[in-house]
Amino acid sequence: MSSNNKYNYQNKADLETLESFKILISNIKLLKDKTWGCPWQKIQSHISLIPFLHEESSEFTDAIYEKNANNICEELGDLLLQIMLHAEIGYEEKEFELNDVIKNLNKKIINRHPYIFNKKEKVSLEKSQQIWEDIKNSEQKVFNNTSSISSNLNLKIKNLPPLVGTERITNVVKEYGFKWENTNQIIEKLEEEINELKEAIKSKKQSDIKDEFGDIYFTLISLSNFLKINPESALQKTNKKFLNRFSIIEHHAGDNIKKQTPKDFQRLWQIAKKTLMKKIPKSK
Repeated sequence: MSSNNKYNYQNKADLETLESFKILISNIKLLKDKTWGCPWQKIQSHISLIPFLHEESSEFTDAIYEKNANNICEELGDLLLQIMLHAEIGYEEKEFELNDVIKNLNKKIINRHPYIFNKKEKVSLEKSQQIWEDIKNSEQKVFNNTSSISSNLNLKIKNLPPLVGTERITNVVKEYGFKWENTNQIIEKLEEEINELKEAIKSKKQSDIKDEFGDIYFTLISLSNFLKINPESALQKTNKKFLNRFSIIEHHAGDNIKKQTPKDFQRLWQIAKKTLMKKIPKSK
């Protein structure tokens, strides 16, 4: 395909996309219409939609891990629906409009990629990431001579999911020398935190138990960061492994599964582990 034909193809596809987007805007306004709109949609707010945003994000993540293109496409549509609904709520509340969302995004893209939009210049991956961070910090006016590392991080993570916040903290502080030297150090720290959790459980103080559990979780994420393991991907794999084992337990227990004692489940669990191990092909 020649470059001209490729451009014409992309241009046609873009025009079709714009037409589809116009229809989507119209559909969202019909959903939210005060007279003829959907009763459920009409009463939603930014806050009430938060659980659905989390749910759709999780389903999109699952589709990526499953490498299912059709599901990825569908879940992206569900995420786009959430964005469109929030934009329409912003319009109804006279906060902002969909156009403001798009304009702000375009501005951010252009501002944070000067080597593309200001002057054509090839840069390395490391350089592009540094430029992004520098401009972002400049826009937010976060880093200055009077602000501390901890206050900067507090601002950065306040709206992030906790797991992402922990990863951001560990990545930033290690640049200042606050980092682990080896896995043994982290595992020793993990064992220390587990012992502290045991003591907190003995004390039966819920606040202490919660604190110590958080310390263990933080340390585990630090370990995954050090080992360059995506903790969500690892947990996703473990979830599937657990359900595979539990399916074998269900098969063995049959209709009596609710009558099994804890000891019965332990025995069946070992059977499930051995069954699955036999199915794993031996490496040559």
